[in-house]
Amino acid sequence: MNTANKVIAVAMQEEGYLEKSKSAYQKNRKVLDSKEDGAGSENYTKYARDLVDLIGSPYGNGVAWCDMFVDWCFIKAFGTDAAKKLLNGWSAHTPTSAQYYKNNGSYYQTNPQVGDQIFFKNKTGQICHTGLVYKVAKGYIYTIEGNTSSAQGVVANGGCVRCKSYSDSYCQIAGYGRPKYDGAGIPAIPSQTVTSSNTWNNLIAELQKALNAEYDAQLTVDGEAGKKTLQATPTLSARIRSSKPKTVKAFQNLLSYWGYKCLADGDFYTATEKMVKSFQTDKVGMSKPDGEFTAQKNCWKVLLKL
Repeated sequence: MNTANKVIAVAMQEEGYLEKSKSAYQKNRKVLDSKEDGAGSENYTKYARDLVDLIGSPYGNGVAWCDMFVDWCFIKAFGTDAAKKLLNGWSAHTPTSAQYYKNNGSYYQTNPQVGDQIFFKNKTGQICHTGLVYKVAKGYIYTIEGNTSSAQGVVANGGCVRCKSYSDSYCQIAGYGRPKYDGAGIPAIPSQTVTSSNTWNNLIAELQKALNAEYDAQLTVDGEAGKKTLQATPTLSARIRSSKPKTVKAFQNLLSYWGYKCLADGDFYTATEKMVKSFQTDKVGMSKPDGEFTAQKNCWKVLLKL
């Protein structure tokens, strides 16, 4: 099915990608496939290269690529034909892409939904940047964007793929284009967010197995989150990255169960840290979320429903 979750999952995998310099590309064309090697400020990316190969015009390297990033993610998630239908056409120009949604009656200025293509405007009111909405909660909109930076606010032509957040009243939000996903009109939720006890027990069992394998926790793998499981939980943060992949993957799946969507790849990277901070704010009640998940801060207790 053509769902919002598919394209968001593709986009999340690209978190941390840096655009390349023209000289790095000329020396080694394969450098475009590296997330960090060959970094520069001349707008050379794998997204433009792949779109040129698949579609041709209006795409190309050496120009701003936030809109190309979105189109690339849609093609990776759904294939060329379905992506074109969902996006209403091909464009590397943000005002044109927004106009496609307007022409199709699927452009909104309020009530964003997961999977929307968000458009931003500059001080003159012209649409200048775009990304994808992956979460909406408590007056904030969470996005993943190409050609931006980690700095607060809209950063057009910033050179990398980053997750960001904005108040829903942020003055530079121009509107939201809503692709007509399968099941349109139903708010998209992560595919892992299933409330059956079997699914929950399986997730807990996977965590227990991981803790036994990587921390010698000696837990009974019964799928029941109790005191012993809580006592065995470690401190997880971006500092460990992928050093404990089984535990991090089990943890990522639990976050996704709660609705804090992140790719379960066993690597505690920036996208996971963003979800942790959101969970700490929304569920643990931390006024200053730090991205460090510990039992001492009640993070694990809340996550395990204890």
